[in-house]
Amino acid sequence: MKGSKKFGAILGHIRDLILVVLIGNFISFLFNQDFSDFWERIEIGSLYSLMIGGTLWKGNQYIGYLVSRKINYKKYPLKTLRWNLSLMFVFSLLNILFINYIWYVVIWDWKVDSMFRSGYPSMVIEFVVTIIVTSIYFAIGFFKAWRESAVREERLQKESIKLQYSALKNQVNPHFLFNSLNTLTTLVYKDADLAARFIKQLSEIYRYVLEHKDTELVTLQEELDFCSKYLYLQQIRHGDSLKVEINTRDEQKIRVVPLSIQLLIENAIKHNEVSEDNPLIIKISVKDQFIVIENNLQLRKSIPESGGIGLDTMKKRYAYLSDNKPEISQMDGFFTVSLPVLNAENI
Repeated sequence: MKGSKKFGAILGHIRDLILVVLIGNFISFLFNQDFSDFWERIEIGSLYSLMIGGTLWKGNQYIGYLVSRKINYKKYPLKTLRWNLSLMFVFSLLNILFINYIWYVVIWDWKVDSMFRSGYPSMVIEFVVTIIVTSIYFAIGFFKAWRESAVREERLQKESIKLQYSALKNQVNPHFLFNSLNTLTTLVYKDADLAARFIKQLSEIYRYVLEHKDTELVTLQEELDFCSKYLYLQQIRHGDSLKVEINTRDEQKIRVVPLSIQLLIENAIKHNEVSEDNPLIIKISVKDQFIVIENNLQLRKSIPESGGIGLDTMKKRYAYLSDNKPEISQMDGFFTVSLPVLNAENI
């Protein structure tokens, strides 16, 4: 498979060089239609076209490749276009001067001033044609990338709406409200102060969801503060059967997708047994370039129905925001999700 791709690439380069020779000879005869020395001019013109056209074509092609390695053209099409055009302009000018120096001064033994006097018109034509053709090539790539970026942005908005809807739906579904109100009813008679704090934390959960419904990223600290409010409600319900250990760093510098960590905590509680005999332990930490959310695996026999929209949508949003994708593993009795560390530049 690799061999066939390599062979196809070689054929592509040969095709391009043949096209360069044809274009070069066409331009030569366009400006000088004397056919008395046709074959001699074909031979010399083909060699010159290969030198000047081949290096310009393949050189600018390689520049485009290098720029695409450094800059994600799908996310930054305009920045990519600027760099391509700037480097193409400089490279083309220097390449034309260098190749013409080799051709006229080194091969044909001209003086440098003679090269500029006699070769000046052809060098100007070469530069103008190169600028026009390469600009069109890069412009097509730019508009294609811009269109793809617009489509992806629209898709991201749709996925974002799904995630927000999923998170809000999970908070207001009858099962959650039923458990919350039952807990609250008990607290009202037993501990009025605790009941008041419970209501306050419940309201903060809804406030966070509504305030960040249009937010792309939040700081890790903001997400952890929100998770602590959510966990407060869960720990009132489960007591010491639910344990959470948080060991993070640089919370203000690290960004996360809103509700992503809370969603993973909720999934862990939803899918695993939480009891005094089998406490659920959730650990949140930062390791290398990932935020790791891990819990001991003790699956319930009966798991509440879930559309799976939340986790799937979260993975898609991270795939858009980072070259690193969320990693999910289940081994040695633990379920682990690793979210890529993001920062403000990822937006």
